Amino acid sequence: MPSKTINLKEETYERLRRKKGEGESFSDVIDRILTEEEHPLYGLVGLAEDDEVAQNQEKSRSFRDDVDRRINDESQIEQ
Repeated sequence: MPSKTINLKEETYERLRRKKGEGESFSDVIDRILTEEEHPLYGLVGLAEDDEVAQNQEKSRSFRDDVDRRINDESQIEQ
C-alpha cells in the first residue's frame, strides 16, 4: 500500500506514541483517533428518503402541537 511521509512536532509524535497500542502502527493510531471523533449518527445520513423525512417532521410537529394544546387545556382547567 502506498504511504506518505509527514512531519510532526516532537510533542505531537510523543502524544501519538503514548496512544499506540501493542502491535499498532502510527497509521492505525491516527485512523482510530479520527474514527472516534466521528459522530455515531453520521452513518444514518441519507438512509431516509426525502418524503419519509417530511412525513416524520410533520408527525413530530403534530405531536408537539397536540402536547402543547393538552398542556394549555389543563392549565385553563386548573385556573
